[in-house]
Amino acid sequence: NPSDKEYDKQDCERKAFTRLAARLKQDFPRLPILILADGLYPYEGFFMTCKSNNWSYIVTFKEGNLPTIWEETRELQVYQTENHHHEVIMRPDGNTEERHYRWVTGMDYHGYRLNWLECQETITKNKGSKEVEEAQCTFTHITDLPIGTSNIILTSRTGRLRWKIENEGFNTLKKGGYEMEHKYSRVNYQASKNYYQLMQMAYLINQLMVISIHFQANYLKGKNHQTLKSLWQDLIAAMKWAELDEARLQRMKTEKIQFRYVT
Repeated sequence: NPSDKEYDKQDCERKAFTRLAARLKQDFPRLPILILADGLYPYEGFFMTCKSNNWSYIVTFKEGNLPTIWEETRELQVYQTENHHHEVIMRPDGNTEERHYRWVTGMDYHGYRLNWLECQETITKNKGSKEVEEAQCTFTHITDLPIGTSNIILTSRTGRLRWKIENEGFNTLKKGGYEMEHKYSRVNYQASKNYYQLMQMAYLINQLMVISIHFQANYLKGKNHQTLKSLWQDLIAAMKWAELDEARLQRMKTEKIQFRYVT
């Protein structure tokens, strides 16, 4: 939004993407970029921006987006019957993950070559005593990347990372104690941006600490361990009231420490 005048509503996300894309290309002209985006982005202007910048993309493709491509997809499936792949994964806990992949290649949309892919996933949870629970989902994407049997699984999983960014990133920052929805500064936009950058750094440090073997073994072991939220509350209280040992901090600066992670 303009910082020097009034505005009635938030700017269009598509227009914001065009501005952001120009800045990214200017600042990182040779950086290879693969864009993961939601169902708002399958449109000609998006394809044009990516092609002109030599970027690739995998975007969520919903019914109603680009009707001509959906129609062509259904027609070409009859002629590309070999474009399918099936995998079944048996988990150590007895659960089963079954995925069936289909794809269609070589579609044209106003001069842009598009490929369509779909993953139908069924997760069967074994709850014991012959009781099972099934969950089914379908994930559909379009991409300019070449796809085939050798890379269809990786391409589909990569496209689904957009959901991971949204729900394990922004959603955590909103509802996981970081209070991202709070402005923290109503008069200075730069102050809000500074706070958000510090929040991102804190979130990164938090994630690295939580998945460390030391933290998992000492703080999250057993059935009655503290929750992460209660641990952070204790840590905040300590930071507010405890006196820091400056000599100890100086010693820690000189020590070499190796971090090992569970994932």
